[in-house]
Amino acid sequence: MFYKKKQILICFISLLFTAGLIVTLTGCGPGLPKDLKSQAKSIPDRIKDAQSSVDKHRDKYKNLTKSNDFKRVQKFAVKENWAGQFDLAHEELNRTKKLYDKELLPLVKKNKPELVSAVRLQIARINKNILNATRLSNFAFIRFSAIIDAIENAESLHSDAQKNASQIFNTVNRVKTNSFEKANSDFPDLKNKINIRFTPLSNIEKQSRNNLNIVADAYKAHTTGSNADYAAFSISSQALASNLVKLETLEKKFTQEIAQLYLSYTKILKDMKEEYVVVIKRESWNENSDYYNPKFVTFQRKVNSEAYETLTADNLDTIAAITAGFTGSKFKNHIGRLWTTLSIKPAEQWPSRSHNAASFYVEDSKEVYFHKYTLEENGDTKDTDWEKVDESFYEANFDFLGMAILSKPYGVFEKDRLTQAAPPGMAYVGNSKYGEWKKDNSGGSFWSWYGKYALFSTLFFPRPYYYPYNSWNSWNSGYRNNRPYFGKTGQGAQKFGTQGSFIKKSSKFQSSTFAKSGGFKSQSASVRGAGANLRGGGPKNKGK
Repeated sequence: MFYKKKQILICFISLLFTAGLIVTLTGCGPGLPKDLKSQAKSIPDRIKDAQSSVDKHRDKYKNLTKSNDFKRVQKFAVKENWAGQFDLAHEELNRTKKLYDKELLPLVKKNKPELVSAVRLQIARINKNILNATRLSNFAFIRFSAIIDAIENAESLHSDAQKNASQIFNTVNRVKTNSFEKANSDFPDLKNKINIRFTPLSNIEKQSRNNLNIVADAYKAHTTGSNADYAAFSISSQALASNLVKLETLEKKFTQEIAQLYLSYTKILKDMKEEYVVVIKRESWNENSDYYNPKFVTFQRKVNSEAYETLTADNLDTIAAITAGFTGSKFKNHIGRLWTTLSIKPAEQWPSRSHNAASFYVEDSKEVYFHKYTLEENGDTKDTDWEKVDESFYEANFDFLGMAILSKPYGVFEKDRLTQAAPPGMAYVGNSKYGEWKKDNSGGSFWSWYGKYALFSTLFFPRPYYYPYNSWNSWNSGYRNNRPYFGKTGQGAQKFGTQGSFIKKSSKFQSSTFAKSGGFKSQSASVRGAGANLRGGGPKNKGK
């Protein structure tokens, strides 16, 4: 037995050595990622290359100034300080070198994994500076080409500028006379928000009119032989082309946002469930062999919450074992009747007749969470199938069964939608698109739904329920998109939500999966998240 333990220890040490060697060779040990350190290491050379490139561009520019074509643009070169751009590029690179020395290099030397974000940020800043220096060193050549083009192709540039400007003005006018004016008419209370969204389009129109005037003046001077400002001509004609491209994006964004005002929807939490899964691993070996060669088999099983809590308990080691003996192997389980519910045959997929011992333990576990929703859109409804959600979302909405967890009424922008849970349809109350206030026999006001929106009155019971004014006013003034609203019964008890009286009395919700699984009973806080510390684990004493 001593020999076997010695062999196991040697194997274990060898594995540790091999793992450490792999970490060392791959650079995957604690510290900054290898690729990030490589990026940082390359920066000094990149700065030097950029400085050299600026000097080469300066020399190239000096040669350009000696050409005949340069005489045609010389006054613009002086006005725009083309020669000074190379000095600005060097200044940018000098700042970049200081940024590397003072900000990035100390972080890299510390070589700590928690500094990854800070290192990435500094590298991004340096990359931006190098790119800016490159642009500065290219500035003179770009402007030279643009102004020469304006001189030699003034007629075509003028024609293109007029076409681009005309298209811009027509597009802005079309949007203004259609969706903009209609939205202002349909939603007078939203004029300020609508105007804010239209402002980028009107600004482009104003800029484009100024650009077109500059182009027109320059072209007139060109055709009359006057002193034309070809620099302004080239800049403004290019601005018109750029504005036309920008306008396409702005028009699409504006029309999509305005369309949001005419759409309404509600997302109601109809049902929810939790599923618990455990992975049982069996490790088998030959107790009589000097050589330890274990074999593993896994069994994945879905269990109920009580079984899950037992199987993921911190003090649980092996759940069953097969022990070798003179009269043969014997099986013993350590979890009583729970073993039977797992439906695991101890010798299933047994690897070898020579193996005579085994241990069973919970290797992994997970909780899986699901929601079902009733989705309403413009008065039409449909129920979803089960949708998987993450644990945090499930927990955050656990108290909101039967409630609207998301609402976007008619006349509301998407960014202003209501995300705080409320009774279904409550977000629509008070909006004349959906209904109107009426008086009951006692003189109290209640909300009466129009047409298909009456669905909100029969979500819980066959007999319609109407929201009284006091209930809506309480939600609207103190809870609306601020905090969940559960309402109160005449006795002061919670009316809506998982623990509300409506859900508990509703036959629809009492027949839900959540109800049938005992969801309305108080659950042990240790069930959800019980297996969080189990993953990758195993029994404390298994094998040889």
